[in-house]
Amino acid sequence: MPFARAGKHYFDGGLGDLGVEIRFAEALTDAERQALFGWGEDIFGVEDRLYRWRPKDYHFITEEDGRPLSHVGVIKTTVKAGGRDVTVGGVGGVVTRPEAQGRRHVHDAMRRAAEFMCEELKVDSGMLFCLQRLSPFYARQGWRLLEEEVEFEQPSGRVVSPFRVMVLPCGDHEWPAGRVEVAGLPW
Repeated sequence: MPFARAGKHYFDGGLGDLGVEIRFAEALTDAERQALFGWGEDIFGVEDRLYRWRPKDYHFITEEDGRPLSHVGVIKTTVKAGGRDVTVGGVGGVVTRPEAQGRRHVHDAMRRAAEFMCEELKVDSGMLFCLQRLSPFYARQGWRLLEEEVEFEQPSGRVVSPFRVMVLPCGDHEWPAGRVEVAGLPW
């Protein structure tokens, strides 16, 4: 499946709703950012923790008749796992507007993002941070919960992740056992 590196590229099919498409973009407009993330307070359930997050480099936006409904953000980075370098596609900013929830839009965008990470970015695994209540959602899509301790940077210094961390191996790659160290902010 081809992915555009600039501009817009749309994917059709599989969404079950006429007028619904997944768009790939390397940046969000201010209007898209507002539509996707500005519809409520603390939409990710972590605002009270005051964590800083890394911006995403790639975006999969599910749209209906040109209106953004859901989003999956992706970055490419390297982490240390069990003392080894692992190239990961970091997934974050996963959200669906309330009026579109339950219509599986973000499932399709997650699948497209996984294909992109494995096929185009050539990462070893996908990796994401989530609240405990969301881990079953990701597990149903093939993501596996890490039991190892994961640490990342914050302005105050290195911290052990209070979030669940899940991985999605690409191809035959196996996730190494052992402590995981993220250089920089989480995503």
